[in-house]
Amino acid sequence: MSDNGFIPPEKQRNPKTQEAHRRQAFWQIYFPMILFGVFVVVAIVAALLLESTGASKWADISLIYMVSLTMIVFLVITIVLVVVVIYTGKLIKATPYYFFVFQKYAYMMELRTKNASDSAVEPFIRIQSFFASLRALRKK
Repeated sequence: MSDNGFIPPEKQRNPKTQEAHRRQAFWQIYFPMILFGVFVVVAIVAALLLESTGASKWADISLIYMVSLTMIVFLVITIVLVVVVIYTGKLIKATPYYFFVFQKYAYMMELRTKNASDSAVEPFIRIQSFFASLRALRKK
């Protein structure tokens, strides 16, 4: 392929929708992450300030870290599963029409292939039938 130097024009972004997207991204992504981080820090400080033996205190802090990491992995897996379920539902709704279109074109190709093969074989069938009729006349 030759490159003609064609570069598609960049899409202009609507500043109102972009600002709305920024607000939504803050409240739906960044704010929960900040809240979770503050929760982890508060839990660690609470574990440090509690009166307990040294080994138990560090065990509690380690447990908080392990649980928080497990919660993050669980959150990511849950988000992925929700996205997969949503898009699978959309795919199931959209596919019957597209499969019907595909089936229609496949049927048209089948008819054209049959017509093409019939017209390609027709001269040979006529010749064979002519020779068969000659053989039948010779036998009588």
